[in-house]
Amino acid sequence: MRPRRLFLGALATLLLGTAACAPCGQDFALSLAKDSGGETSPITAAEWFAVHGGVWSDVPTTGWHVVGSLGPTTAVRSGSMTLQVLQGTDGTWQVESGSELAC
Repeated sequence: MRPRRLFLGALATLLLGTAACAPCGQDFALSLAKDSGGETSPITAAEWFAVHGGVWSDVPTTGWHVVGSLGPTTAVRSGSMTLQVLQGTDGTWQVESGSELAC
């Protein structure tokens, strides 16, 4: 019985070590219940989401800039994270999805 116990202990250590590493290519998508009541710009929507979104703890709180053209949906980036933001009918912005490509 002792060899089996050592094997299970080694397997648990291996699994815990693997679980501690964040996978590359993380992404998420949100289902927005309403299209109003967001933030005043894509940048402020990203900043608000970084503090209050609750999806990942490592969303940057600063350094956001618009990538591509500004339209009803646009992308903002800070470091390796990109967020897609959506403009509601009232002209305010909310984060709808995001991805982080770097490890």
